[in-house]
Amino acid sequence: MGIIPFAIGTDGGGSIRIPASYCGVFGLKPSHGRVSTSPSLSVANTTVVLGPLASNMADLEISYRVLATPDPHNPASALFAPPRPYTGERKKVLGVYKTWFDRADPPVRAVCQKALDHFTTELGYKIVDITLPMIHEGQIAHAMTILAEVAASHPDVTGLTAPNKVLITVGGKTPSVDFLLAQKLRNLIMRHLAYLFRKHPGLIIVTPTTPNPGWHIKGGKSDLKYGVSDGNMSVRSMEYVWMANFTGVPCISFPVGYVDPIEGKDKIPIGLMGNGEWGSEDALIEFGYDGESWLNSGLEGGRKKPKGWVDVLDLGKNWKGAEA
Repeated sequence: MGIIPFAIGTDGGGSIRIPASYCGVFGLKPSHGRVSTSPSLSVANTTVVLGPLASNMADLEISYRVLATPDPHNPASALFAPPRPYTGERKKVLGVYKTWFDRADPPVRAVCQKALDHFTTELGYKIVDITLPMIHEGQIAHAMTILAEVAASHPDVTGLTAPNKVLITVGGKTPSVDFLLAQKLRNLIMRHLAYLFRKHPGLIIVTPTTPNPGWHIKGGKSDLKYGVSDGNMSVRSMEYVWMANFTGVPCISFPVGYVDPIEGKDKIPIGLMGNGEWGSEDALIEFGYDGESWLNSGLEGGRKKPKGWVDVLDLGKNWKGAEA
C-alpha cells in the first residue's frame, strides 16, 4: 500500500515469497542462517529464516544488507561475510526443470514465460534444461520436517487457532524413522543442487513463485470475517517454495505480470522466483533488478499499483504546507 518501505517475514515454507507474489511486491528468502533471528528463538531451526519484503528492489536491497550484517552472538550468522553489492562479470544462466515448471496453472506459466523470453532476448540470459530429483517426495519431507520441528519447540498448543492446533499436533506424531528418512532425502536433493551449481556456474533455478494466480476467496464475506483453513490450497501454493527452505539456498521473488481474477475487475499479480547457490544473495538481487526493469519498462502497461496506494512523500509535502 506504500505506507512502509519494507517488512520482515519469517519464511519456513514460503512465508516471505508467497505473500510477496500474491501482493505484487518483492521478497528475499536468504541462505539458511545468514540473517540472525536473535533475540527471538526459532520455532524450526533447520527450515525457518528471516528476510525482507519491499515494494521495490532498492528498498529490498537496503533492508537485506542491514538484516544480513553478521551477528557475532549468533553461531550461524557470524560465519557469513558482510553482504556487498555484486561486482565483476555475472554469469546469466537460468535453469528450468520443465516438468516442474509446467505444473503451474496456464495463466501463471504464460506470464512467467513472457518474462523469461525478455531475459533471454533482451538481457543476455541463457536458459539450460535441468532436472531435480523426487520433487513430490521432497515437498512431503519438507512439510514433515518443519511440522515436527515446530511441535518439538512448541508442545503446548493452548491459545493457537484450531488449524494450527491440528497441524502442530500432527507434527508431534511424526515417527523418528520417518523424520530421519526425510533428512536423507534432504541430503540427496542438496547434493544434486551442489552438482548443478558446479556444472553451471552462476545458475539460478527459476520457477513461478506459486503455481496458482492468487488464492480465490470462495466463502466471500464469511471467510473474510472468520478466516478459512484449506489444506489442499496451502499445499498447492507451496508447490515451488519449499525447496529453498528444505535445502537452505537463497531465493528471490519478484512480480512479472498480472492475470484476470475469477471475480471482479482488479488484476492479480504473478511472481517469478529464482533459487541461487548458497550465499549468492548479491547475485539474486541483481537478477531482481532485471526483473524489476521488465515489470516497469518491458511489460505492456507496466506495473500496477493497488487502488488504495498511499503516496507518503506527497502526504508529507502537503502536511508541511498545511503546518506553514
